[in-house]
Amino acid sequence: MKFVGEKIAMQNRELTAEARPSLRRRFSWLLSLIAICAAVQAQSPPTTTVSEVHYRGHGLALTRVINPDNIAAQANGSDDGVRAAVRDIKSPAPRSAVDCENAALALLDDATGTAWTGEYQSWSDFLPQNAPDILPGDTMAVSAPTRTAAFNATVREVEIQLKDLDQDHSMYKVSFADEAAQPLGFAFQSSRIQNLSNVTAVPIAQLGTNFVADLTAAAITGVTSTTVTLDAGTTPPAGGGIEVRRSDSGWGPDNDRNLIGRFTSESFTVSRLSRVQDYYLRQFDASTPPRYSRYTAALHLDYPL
Repeated sequence: MKFVGEKIAMQNRELTAEARPSLRRRFSWLLSLIAICAAVQAQSPPTTTVSEVHYRGHGLALTRVINPDNIAAQANGSDDGVRAAVRDIKSPAPRSAVDCENAALALLDDATGTAWTGEYQSWSDFLPQNAPDILPGDTMAVSAPTRTAAFNATVREVEIQLKDLDQDHSMYKVSFADEAAQPLGFAFQSSRIQNLSNVTAVPIAQLGTNFVADLTAAAITGVTSTTVTLDAGTTPPAGGGIEVRRSDSGWGPDNDRNLIGRFTSESFTVSRLSRVQDYYLRQFDASTPPRYSRYTAALHLDYPL
């Protein structure tokens, strides 16, 4: 019994001796991990650092375009002459308000004329101008004096019936339509939005010229516990200024709900109400009504009080 006990004790000592290198390796690995974490913590920026982030946002692009001349021509007595429609662009998907403007221009252009669609049948021997063939996508110059029609149309479909294989005589049936009847540039669908009264109407002649420059260089230049100093990055237009709001909506002189202030200098100070604060800026000029930046500059603040 004594010999057995000593053998067991010896085996325990051997196991303990074998386990020591493994413990040393684990302890060394733990020290390395702590050292790495400490190095990462030492390299991270302090919590009082102000960082600038530039990004692209996304949302619903809206445009409201009017044709004042056409409205005036349609007006009669109690009829104000307005013929309105709201459409969503189904294809191609609009990326910005500029794409919406182009689609609106196409709708207005088509609305001022007559939409034409029709069919033309002829033997292959009598195709217009001895054309060897007609394919969908070809342009047709249509002249039909009895219908008071003279317009260019696009071939949409061609049906060919082979009547005489030996002499290569065929009957062509050509379906055509102009852009007003079946638009190719844009595909529209009924809109989910019906009320655009909060979107500024832009006359057709002012598209592309109805905006002042965007505030792409706007920045936060100073922070205290109660105030924030903003720099628009450019001098405001003469007679105009910089409009600052708490949300990206309601732009214009008639809405003061989410307004922080309107400033006539490039740099100005606004109130700070919390640790995290957002400021939205657009500049405007002295026009009546004033012209604003097309896109909003957004400044985000997350800074200890």
